Amino acid sequence: MEYYPTLITLHIIFAGGWLISLVTDIIIKRFIYNSKGTDKEKTLIALYLTIINLPGIISSSGILITGIVLVLLNPAYGFFDMSANHWLATKQILMVVLLLIIFVLIIPAAKKIRAGIKSELNSNVQTTEETYSFLKKIYKLNTTINLIVLLNFLLAITHRFIGN
Repeated sequence: MEYYPTLITLHIIFAGGWLISLVTDIIIKRFIYNSKGTDKEKTLIALYLTIINLPGIISSSGILITGIVLVLLNPAYGFFDMSANHWLATKQILMVVLLLIIFVLIIPAAKKIRAGIKSELNSNVQTTEETYSFLKKIYKLNTTINLIVLLNFLLAITHRFIGN
């Protein structure tokens, strides 16, 4: 238990990283929208995919690992146990939903966008409607993820005020 406070601190830092990606998501989407049809558009789309991907990987992995270790170290907590800590079980279920959205929906769509942008850059053509279609899908999925992350954050900081 001597590492418990350090693990909680890391868990909070990873959550903060995920919350920061919410803000960067909004900003970069605006840049992409403002550069539609210009030479910068494809570069900004590639940047968007990188910026939403990297912090997401780091934050989700960090939260997942530290969360599992915290539950294993604290005898008051358990996995998916609604009877003792409903807030924690809800957070765990939401994390599973987040991981499913990321692995089943976002990663395949991002791969298609990257492939489309690469071929468009090589042939020096405008961004296609198919690429825009996948990009809109990722926008919606990222908004969903950001809302779930925000909900998880609110559950974490308010559970002491609303009881177990």
